[in-house]
Amino acid sequence: MVQGLSVGGEYTSSIFFLVERASVGYRGLMGAVICCGTTLGIMLGSGVGATIAALMTTETLDRWGWRIPFLLGLVVGVAGFILRRQVTEASPVERSKRSPIVETLRDHWQLVVRLAALSVFNAVSFYAMFVYVASWLQTADGISPAHALEINTTSLLVLLPTLLVSGWLSDRFGRKAILMLSTVIAVIVALPLFWVMYHPSPALILLGQMGFGLIIGLYSGTQATTMVESTPPQIRCTAVALGYNACVGVIGGLTPLVAAWLVGRTADELAPAYLIMVAAAVSFFAASGIKETYRIPLAGRVSPISFGHI
Repeated sequence: MVQGLSVGGEYTSSIFFLVERASVGYRGLMGAVICCGTTLGIMLGSGVGATIAALMTTETLDRWGWRIPFLLGLVVGVAGFILRRQVTEASPVERSKRSPIVETLRDHWQLVVRLAALSVFNAVSFYAMFVYVASWLQTADGISPAHALEINTTSLLVLLPTLLVSGWLSDRFGRKAILMLSTVIAVIVALPLFWVMYHPSPALILLGQMGFGLIIGLYSGTQATTMVESTPPQIRCTAVALGYNACVGVIGGLTPLVAAWLVGRTADELAPAYLIMVAAAVSFFAASGIKETYRIPLAGRVSPISFGHI
């Protein structure tokens, strides 16, 4: 939980830092770059997990080997600390005397709810596909932990360029079109892709998960910039942080548990697909209600920070 709060706070701050400074025709692409940074970190974590699982027996991994990736994460933490020390205040900002969280929830709670709804598909699909599925493959398809993580890592590798393509497309055709298209595709193909993954063939499993990776990347690569553009500058950071992080932390964090419960309750290994379909429907309606802003100059710049020596 502490790690999640720390990473979540830095993620939303980094979105504002880059998107607010990008020109009109490149904001979507710049927001996608942020998503690539987080995805690359998760992919490296999955790769390390696959390597550790391949080098150890299951008993050793369960007993103490699982701690090694967490200890290696300290290296990343040190790098982040060094980078963060270079971030300096560029200029003073006039702030409200009221608590920004209280002010945002009291005066802009509908916006926070809309941002949370917009984040539901990203949260549910990503946690279901790249967290739950790593265990699901072992129980449903009999795949070894190392092989399951290898498939997971490869699918994340496919996700990276998809994010960039999504951001670029949103700068050309608009945010709403990309968001709504990806959620519609998810509703149509979620069940077939899960069916493809429910096979002992590693090639079919990889094909199904890569298909999900393309859909998730198409949505996530546009979502970050959309959230920034959909909020007024005075409460932008707080509103997005509340809506996005609350959704990802609560709904996304509980997704693997709910998916496992659905499978146990229904005796249907494909049940998590319905969870993704419902999440896609929620985010579709949230995306349909936002204003198109991809050609409009971004009002205000509220991230008063710059990298002084980088």
